[in-house]
Amino acid sequence: MQMDDRKKLILALIIKDYVETAEPVGSRVIVKKYAVNVSAATVRNEMADLEELGLLEQLHTSSGRIPSEKGFRYYVDYMMEKKSINDEEINVLQNILQTQTYEWLQAVEKISAFLSNLTNYVSFIVLPSFALNEFEHMEIFLLEPGKAVVFLVSDMGLVMHRKIEVGESISSEDLNEIAQMFNKIFHRKQISDIRRSDLQELRDRLKKKRKAIEKALESLDSMLNDSQEEKVMMSGALNMMNEPEFKDVDKLKRILTMLEKDGIIKNAVPTNPDKEAGIMIGSENILEDMKDLALVYAGYRTKNVIGKVGLLGPIRMEYGKAAGAVESIRELIEDIVKKF
Repeated sequence: MQMDDRKKLILALIIKDYVETAEPVGSRVIVKKYAVNVSAATVRNEMADLEELGLLEQLHTSSGRIPSEKGFRYYVDYMMEKKSINDEEINVLQNILQTQTYEWLQAVEKISAFLSNLTNYVSFIVLPSFALNEFEHMEIFLLEPGKAVVFLVSDMGLVMHRKIEVGESISSEDLNEIAQMFNKIFHRKQISDIRRSDLQELRDRLKKKRKAIEKALESLDSMLNDSQEEKVMMSGALNMMNEPEFKDVDKLKRILTMLEKDGIIKNAVPTNPDKEAGIMIGSENILEDMKDLALVYAGYRTKNVIGKVGLLGPIRMEYGKAAGAVESIRELIEDIVKKF
C-alpha cells in the first residue's frame, strides 16, 4: 500500500489535531474542522488504511485514531517543516543576556530557561567537559571591604568566577596588583606546567597580601577542577505537569524523579550529535526510563569540543517547532561563546 498525497494530508491533519488537543481524532473532525474536500466515509477508509500501515492506532472501537510512534516517525522523516525562532524572539533572548550576564554559566542558565519558556517543554544544555590548556588572564574586583570576586578567562574563551574573602585592609589597587602578578607569571602557560615554584614566587613577591593571594589561588584551583566536568543545565521540568499524558501522579512522579538523576541527559543524547536536530520518539530512546518521552537534540561547538542542547516532552510533541527552536538555539550558543 502506497502513501499517496491524500493519505499524507490526512495523517498530517490527525497529527496536528492530536498535538493540539491530546484527543483521538475522528473522520468528522477532519472534514469539518479542516475543510477537507472529501466525504467522512472516504476519510474513514483512508484512516483504516493508515492504521493498517501502522501509522495510526485506535484505542477504542468507538473512538477516533491517534498517531502511533511509527506515524510520528514517518511525519518527522518525510513531512515535517521546522519552525525556527523568529527575529523578535531572538531579540528577547539577547536582551535577557545583556542584563547582568557576566560569565558563560550564567548565560547558559538563561538560554536554557528561555528555550523552555518558548516551547513549554523541558530544556537542557550540556556543557562539554574540557581541560584548560592555557591560562589567559585573571581579574580581581573588590565588591565591598573584605570581599572580592575572581574572574578567570581560559584559553577556551570562557569566563568563570568565584567570590572570595580578603583582608578588609586590601584595596582595589592591591587586588589589581595581585591579578597582574598572576597574569605575568601564568599568561599563556600550560596549566600542567604551573608548579609550586611559580606559586611560591607569588608568595615571595606579595607577602603582605598573603591572605588575598591564598584565596585567589584557592579560587583558581577550584575553577580548574570544575572545568574538567561535563555539566547539565535543565529548565522547565514542571512543564510536564501541563501535559495530559502525565496527569497520572505516579507516572509524573517517576518522570520527574528520573530527570533529577545525575547523568540522565548525558547518557540519553548521543556522544557526538550533529548540528541538525536529531529526534528520538518513545521506544527509540536509548534509556528505558524515557520510553514515554520524545527527545529533540543538537550539538554545538566551542572551539574543539562539543556541547549538547535539546528538549524533552511527550511523544505528542510539536516536532517542527521543537526541532527548529533547538537548531536556532544551537546556532545562538555558538555565536555567544565567541563573545566570552
